[in-house]
Amino acid sequence: MKCKRIFLLAAVLCLTLTARSQETTGPKHLVRVGWGDPLFEKLAFTPSPAGTRYDFGFSGHFFADYHYGLNKFVSVGGQADYQSICWTDSQDGRVRNHDLCIMPTLRLTWLHSEWVRLYSGLGAGMLIAWDNTGGSEAAPVFNLNSIGLQVGKGPWTGSLDLGFMASMRNANHIYFAGTRLLSVSVNYCW
Repeated sequence: MKCKRIFLLAAVLCLTLTARSQETTGPKHLVRVGWGDPLFEKLAFTPSPAGTRYDFGFSGHFFADYHYGLNKFVSVGGQADYQSICWTDSQDGRVRNHDLCIMPTLRLTWLHSEWVRLYSGLGAGMLIAWDNTGGSEAAPVFNLNSIGLQVGKGPWTGSLDLGFMASMRNANHIYFAGTRLLSVSVNYCW
């Protein structure tokens, strides 16, 4: 419920800024493809003391998103994020878990210069988790990008984001909390 309130407040802020600011100058469309760190996963998934879980592998977060610029400061869009965690279990063999997150997003760009843009953003949506044993679950997911740095001039740019993603269904089903603290991406604008 708290996530819905935050997202609603961000949407109201977006509409307010849209109504009060001037038309965007420059590209209106931005597509990003990137990778984010799996820090939470590496801390949460460790070999068991009895040696029954071992040989962990982490893909990190591969993501793609699209943003449409409503004006110079506000853009809206969507993001898809995928990650995989694998390990060997002495009874079950190789276990493969997958997470796919789909989120609408809001981005506020608060510094524009010829070569550098600074921005913040947030997204909230749904995580779908499944594994190679046929199990699947869904949970809410939240992404906060506290500060992002986009560097480049022309249609191709690069970005570095500092933030975090969290997803949990309840206290016993935490998919991640504080992952994707650092993300990098290649961007194309038009």
